[in-house]
Amino acid sequence: MTNAQLTIIIPFLNEGEEIANTLSSIQDTATGMPTILLINDASTDGYNYRTVAEQYNCDYIQHEERLGVAESRNEGVRTCNTPYFLLLDGHMRFYEKGWDEKLLALLQENPRTILCGQTKKLLRNENGEIVEGEHKTCYGAYIDMSEVRIFKAAWNYTDPTPYTPLSEIPCILGAAYACSKEYWLYLRGLEGLRYYGLDEELLSLKVWCEGGRCLLVKDWIVGHIYRSEFPYEVPSKEIVYNRMLVIELFLPYELKRKAYLRIKNACEDIFIEVYDMLKANYPVIKDMKEYIQSISQRNIEFFFEKNHGTLS
Repeated sequence: MTNAQLTIIIPFLNEGEEIANTLSSIQDTATGMPTILLINDASTDGYNYRTVAEQYNCDYIQHEERLGVAESRNEGVRTCNTPYFLLLDGHMRFYEKGWDEKLLALLQENPRTILCGQTKKLLRNENGEIVEGEHKTCYGAYIDMSEVRIFKAAWNYTDPTPYTPLSEIPCILGAAYACSKEYWLYLRGLEGLRYYGLDEELLSLKVWCEGGRCLLVKDWIVGHIYRSEFPYEVPSKEIVYNRMLVIELFLPYELKRKAYLRIKNACEDIFIEVYDMLKANYPVIKDMKEYIQSISQRNIEFFFEKNHGTLS
């Protein structure tokens, strides 16, 4: 019997034994018996993930071709049969009994929100053991608009509202995000992103501009294994494309021009190619932009105030 209210969605690629480790951690701590959906994004490591899914009684989707994390997340939300969901990476740990039921209650109380977990940084040492890494306490993230990072999420180390269990944060980060299916579909989720990168920035901007909130649940601790390299290729052109897409969707002309110039200066070798990719997709991008504007109750200046800064 499963909880008819919450689905845990885990897209992954070449995670090996970490999928079972993550599922074991969920099984040991979740008390509401949530549905779990594994989405194998065309793994090439030969690991038998279907057997793991059967062992832990998970729903399972196998991609024949790689779609990327953004589209896999979109697929998971479209596919799930519960009103609420939690997105996770395939290498996570949980610590508190009943965290899922507490999360579900918060989602029901806050229907137009994305909830973000409090991250515990985990690392794999030279012996292959998972240990807690050195990591200052973070309070969600913000979108860094400096020349160095150029519109990228960065950790926030200052508690915006001390002594409260929930804090409004400009941007989610940490790979544990919960939402209602209805709200995600209304926002049109991560539509338009390619393969990997800018999920958090796009979703956070959509939520704040629409009139919702990104909330950090301070006492919901989620361990996340941070890796020195990916077990799969991360195309740099796709990340730059995603960054330019988010900029195109939200920034007014002068700020967009300034942001594009910074990106061109940082990666001049691929800028023109990526810009041509954007132009080729402009009819689709135009539709996305018009939809975001049609549902937005706040302008980008409101987000800049929440984010404590704009392009300088």
